[in-house]
Amino acid sequence: MTAFDFLAGFVFIYPALMAVAWTVGGLVFWWRTEREAERGQGPPGPAAGADGSASDAWPPVTIVVPCRNEAAAIARTCRNLCRLDYPDYRVLLVDDASTDGTAEAVRPFLDEFGFFHLLRLTRHHGKAGALNAALGLVTTPLVLVLDADTALGERSLGCFVRPFLRQPRLGAVTGNPLPQNRAGLLGNLQAAEFAAIIGLIKRSQRVWGRLLTVSGCATMYRTETLRRVGGFSTRTATDDIDITWRIQRDASEVWFEPRATVLIQIPLRVREYLRQRYRWALGGWHLLRTHASVWRSWRHRRLWPTYLEFGVSYLWAFCFVGCTVAWAAALVLGRRLPGLSPVPAWHGGVLSLLCVVQMAAAVLVNTPYDPGLRRSFFWVPWYPLFFFVMGAFLAVWSAPRGLLGPLEGMGRWMSPGRAAKDAPGRAAKDAQRPR
Repeated sequence: MTAFDFLAGFVFIYPALMAVAWTVGGLVFWWRTEREAERGQGPPGPAAGADGSASDAWPPVTIVVPCRNEAAAIARTCRNLCRLDYPDYRVLLVDDASTDGTAEAVRPFLDEFGFFHLLRLTRHHGKAGALNAALGLVTTPLVLVLDADTALGERSLGCFVRPFLRQPRLGAVTGNPLPQNRAGLLGNLQAAEFAAIIGLIKRSQRVWGRLLTVSGCATMYRTETLRRVGGFSTRTATDDIDITWRIQRDASEVWFEPRATVLIQIPLRVREYLRQRYRWALGGWHLLRTHASVWRSWRHRRLWPTYLEFGVSYLWAFCFVGCTVAWAAALVLGRRLPGLSPVPAWHGGVLSLLCVVQMAAAVLVNTPYDPGLRRSFFWVPWYPLFFFVMGAFLAVWSAPRGLLGPLEGMGRWMSPGRAAKDAPGRAAKDAQRPR
């Protein structure tokens, strides 16, 4: 076997093995955790207590919403937070020195609802810095961090809280994000990706070991744990990945709760999509760079498989990009490299079949929360182009900055374009149907 054959084999085998691992792990998680709830045998939510007066059993929660230049979307988010089915919660909006009238957009809610509060920062801190400023004002045992364009399901807050009542070592619970604005090619591809990749990955990681990351759009934390690990880091492009690892290194657990559904806005412009994914790729390098010390301690051994798998994924990215570049160069020179070709052949058919099986598993486990997911099944054969191919090139492109660039100030954010319309998207309508 030549070196070219070995590289080509690795480029094909890695995504195939991960598709199998994610599918099997996701189905095992669903069988153990979600099946009873779908049959109506799961524990009741806040509005369905056994005696109708179970509010004392539910701890108070603070919902922290960091926002910068979100005037187009923040009122819609506030209206959503007024209607949650939970007995005791408060909302803390953190305006990170916005320049577009974000504070003025939320003032009517401050006047009408006593549990709404606003913290205005006069200097731009970035998302992590804004969250740390808010953390000093939180007095409840649990805090939910929610993006300014994310909507909670009516009873999702109770779903976030419930695992904390069962597991005292639990440090964080991440929710189940459902794309709301899944219009067009890019929107449908991302809807398929969130279900078949992100949703199944989190389920399988809960089965095989530890979570790589929480979903930064909606995650609940134990306030004591957040303060013990020092809050959110401003020295990474993805504070959600970093806080996940610091909580797990603190010997606390991080869980995925699929019933805690949230509706998110996904980028529909190619430029915004690439900017978001570049930041994710950059944050991956920061993870490998800042948490390599997990290998020095036996107490962190449960994180080793997750770190190793993520490192191998970036190694695969270099192999894929290298093979593609070598194949293109050989094609231009009129030569042929044995075993190297990005053009799908029989191996492309195998990967497409595995993608279909993986998406079928995702539809099975996620349809109770997102009935419109079946409509995204058509896009399954195309999403590897975006998840694997685009991810590989962005991982390689971000490597120099991620490995060698400065970490200070990486937590600054730039809000994407928002739609000012209040009309719910297709996913919102589907999620509001009775289950």
